[in-house]
Amino acid sequence: MPVKSNLFRILGIGLLALAIGLAQSLGLDLRYYLVKSLEGKEVYEENPLQVKPGDVLEWRLAAENPQGPLRQVILIIPIPKETYYLEGTAKPLSLNGATIRPEFSFDGGKTYGLPPLKKRVRVVESGKEVEKEVEVKPEEYTHARWVVPEFPKGAKLQVSLRTAVR
Repeated sequence: MPVKSNLFRILGIGLLALAIGLAQSLGLDLRYYLVKSLEGKEVYEENPLQVKPGDVLEWRLAAENPQGPLRQVILIIPIPKETYYLEGTAKPLSLNGATIRPEFSFDGGKTYGLPPLKKRVRVVESGKEVEKEVEVKPEEYTHARWVVPEFPKGAKLQVSLRTAVR
């Protein structure tokens, strides 16, 4: 089941929104790779022509700051709806001695938080409708972001995560 065109469309929208705010001052490059195992080692196929359910994709967002120092830079990787996030694959970023943990969204990028994320749902218990707080599964995440407090001139960063094709 090829899903490449949908991946590009969804990623194009997310990357466009990110790039609009930073286009003048930050170089961004978002790529994805099909992760395969060959003789016990991982190999990466860049921009695969086709993917199928169960395939693992690694998304890498590289950022470079050729201008002056920037503050509160937000690096976002949208998670295409045709895939789901693989828990634990978005690693913290280390910069200038600080550790920047990835935050996640399950509502299309409107809100973000550190796991475990919680949401309120309505359920029927003993014939009455009640509201409960439940934990959001990592498979429900729609975006991951890293908020970089200070991005020095000349610095290069890369963040990544993995998803599996639905």
